[in-house]
Amino acid sequence: MNNIEALIKQAFKVDNSKPNHAFDERWLKREILEKLNPKEQELVNPAIDNLVKEGFITIEDRRGNCMVLTQKGYEELYPIDREKVINKIGVAILTRFAEQKSRVGHIIDERWINHNLIKKLNPREIELINDAINNIVNEGFATANNNPFSLALTKKGFEHIY
Repeated sequence: MNNIEALIKQAFKVDNSKPNHAFDERWLKREILEKLNPKEQELVNPAIDNLVKEGFITIEDRRGNCMVLTQKGYEELYPIDREKVINKIGVAILTRFAEQKSRVGHIIDERWINHNLIKKLNPREIELINDAINNIVNEGFATANNNPFSLALTKKGFEHIY
């Protein structure tokens, strides 16, 4: 992979892009072309062509040509091991209970999940939050409550984290 391809891929990643996310020609000019020397600029179109050939992006007319992230590109940007991610999220949640010095019945609410936990995860990991929560509940470490959503620490969870 050449440096131009890497720059384009990194841009999608920095933007936390999901499939169908697009960058238009203005973005390409402002964020890529203006930062390159003339010799490097000549490599941009071949790099884009190669990313299309690899299935990382497609080119679509959306009021002008756009580079659009494909599902394959999305999976390449964020490679994950499903079980490891579910465990990682579960550990983060249980660690939060411990940091709060929680006792049986203490809760973690949806705000912490949405404003703290999610910021530490990439888009594919975010997709597994519900699976991780279900895993914690199935293990008996917490119970899930709705309206509003929260997780309450159980006796088994209390024993596990302390």
